[in-house]
Amino acid sequence: MQGTELLLEIGCEELPAGFIDPALAFLQAELPRLCKEQRIACSGVVVDGTPRRLALMVDALAERQEDLEEEITGPQWSVAFDAHGQPTPAGAGFLNKNKIDASAVYQKDSKKGPVVAGKRKELGRPTSEVLPHLLESLLPSIPFPKTMRWGDRHMTNGQVFGRPVQWLLALFQGQPLSIRFADVVSGTTTRGHRYHAPGEVKVNSIAAYKRALVQGQVMLSRQERAELIVARVNELATAESGRLVADPALVDLVKNLVEKPFPLLGRFDSKFLVVPKELLISEAREHQKYFMVGGVDGSLLPCFVVVAGADSRDKVALAAGNARVLRARFEDGAFYFRTDRERTLASRVADLDKLVFHKELGHYGEKARRTVELADRIAQLVSSSLQRRGLDVQHTSAQATRAALLAKADLTSGVVNEFPELQGVMGRTYALHDEESVDVAWAIEDQYAPRHAGAALPRSDIGAIVGLADRLDTLVGILGIGKAPTGSADPFALRRAAVAVVGLAVEFGYSFSLEALAHSAVDAFQRQGKLATADKAKLVAEAKGFIAGRLRSVLIDRCAAKGFVDVADLVDAACSKDAAAGLSLDDLPDVEKRVQALAALRAAGPADFTGVAATFKRVSNIVKKARDEGNVVGVVVPAAEELEHPSERGLRDAVAELVAGNSHDETLRQVVQLKLAVDRFFDDVMVMADDARLRSARLALLGAIVARLSGVADFTRLQG
Repeated sequence: MQGTELLLEIGCEELPAGFIDPALAFLQAELPRLCKEQRIACSGVVVDGTPRRLALMVDALAERQEDLEEEITGPQWSVAFDAHGQPTPAGAGFLNKNKIDASAVYQKDSKKGPVVAGKRKELGRPTSEVLPHLLESLLPSIPFPKTMRWGDRHMTNGQVFGRPVQWLLALFQGQPLSIRFADVVSGTTTRGHRYHAPGEVKVNSIAAYKRALVQGQVMLSRQERAELIVARVNELATAESGRLVADPALVDLVKNLVEKPFPLLGRFDSKFLVVPKELLISEAREHQKYFMVGGVDGSLLPCFVVVAGADSRDKVALAAGNARVLRARFEDGAFYFRTDRERTLASRVADLDKLVFHKELGHYGEKARRTVELADRIAQLVSSSLQRRGLDVQHTSAQATRAALLAKADLTSGVVNEFPELQGVMGRTYALHDEESVDVAWAIEDQYAPRHAGAALPRSDIGAIVGLADRLDTLVGILGIGKAPTGSADPFALRRAAVAVVGLAVEFGYSFSLEALAHSAVDAFQRQGKLATADKAKLVAEAKGFIAGRLRSVLIDRCAAKGFVDVADLVDAACSKDAAAGLSLDDLPDVEKRVQALAALRAAGPADFTGVAATFKRVSNIVKKARDEGNVVGVVVPAAEELEHPSERGLRDAVAELVAGNSHDETLRQVVQLKLAVDRFFDDVMVMADDARLRSARLALLGAIVARLSGVADFTRLQG
């Protein structure tokens, strides 16, 4: 595409780190949309920025709008023109509004009869004439979590921005574009680093702009800033025989705090290393945005890295100043930690009765007691899975119920009150200090695992059971008071909880009835006098359906992790809720095995799978339609004498020889072998024969095949 480049830079006071990425993402998407709306072809849109600037660069914009020619229809012809062919007021209004001459209109047939139609043509304008208005409409629409108004209210025309705008740079074809935002008029200059190169620099192209920033000590690329931070922090850590404590989220944040990173090593008193490392990391991260340095054994070293936004002449003094600030934070953390350990975690359980879980569902003490009940119930329901792994069911249940009782006790501690993200971690730490069993201690932390998609799973079945119990209690309780998620709003993170329930069940191989667990959860609430007026059956069905509703996305993600893509129809087939399919969703690990079997079969021969799917979809559809029409369709293979054609007797013998497969893969292989016989059957006979006995036998033959399929999938949902 022939075209020329566009450069827009919005210079402002320092934007908060969290404002930058969303604003740039908006510009990346919105400019092409506006250009398309204005019939201006564009390509090569790139955005980037720092706390002081948002930059939009386009490699190629068409020099002119595309010409517009469109057909416009109006009122009925009889309404627009009188008997003499003269425009009526309605017709004249249509012509004037669309700037069409009366001689250029014609009749066009429509559902309401002949209507007035005409071609409207509009020549494209030069892009340089369109851009100023386009950009002036773009700037005030950039979204920010919070905005500021600055200067004279009347002078700024009531416009607001994330932070006060200080300069604008706008170039098209290397020439200045005149745009105005608030009290700032665009120019042709950019500015360097606030401290190292604060002067203005004139530019006339994107290449010149990038050179000016490099010379001005500004790294425009967010990715390059992040990479430099990681590389330099690792260099400093390596020099101390340590390594960076990995924290991608902190890197992502800090990269947007500076225009150019200047990492600097600082040190703190090693006496603080007796404090749990998670607490020290949180203090340094949350309050100061410092990176911590770890040893090769996983412990912390008494040093940190601060990423400064300017190069200091006295680095020793700067490091010492940051260390003093960090010391104060560590003193606070150490104080809370010492104070918390003056009491046992078990003694804090009583304090949970003073901590509200939800005003309609009571306090955390009641939740703890419900979770204990559920943990024991789950342990019994998954006993076969535990036994297969050589675990003692009663011991596991005892450990899980102890962990469930203590699970939320750390919410009453000083450290967790100050750092909520450490709940579970501090519970584990305090439990170990109190000489609770190691399994119980780790289960207290692991109740929250996985904390997000792709995060680590619980280390043991005890942690998995407590996590399931806690999430099921929350799900049933919140759904029971009518607070189900709506749209994108999910204040209680119920969707994430349901995904975790499904993921834990599948990962740990837990086969249990969702309905039975939901019943137990509702019973636990009602024994405490909660949810007493709820329709129990309806609530159980809602909870079961809500959790099952997350099954689809979990299975698709897990298939993708194993290299199977485009499996949505396979998941739908394995998870079909059609009663006729006879599929159960209670055994979640088995549902995954069904999907994996289908995916493996398709991967082995996509073309063959398409034919197999089509054949058995036809079988399933015929059976379903027959039942819908009131026919009784048996599932027992009919006797040979009930059939008359060789092809149907051959199919009958093949179906009768099927044996129960040890796996879904084996079952599918057996069923697939029937394809040729089924195809011959459809070629040679009419299923819905006039003879009622023959029709019933043929339907029973197909019903027996569907019954065999029902253990794996609903083939009517396969796309081939």
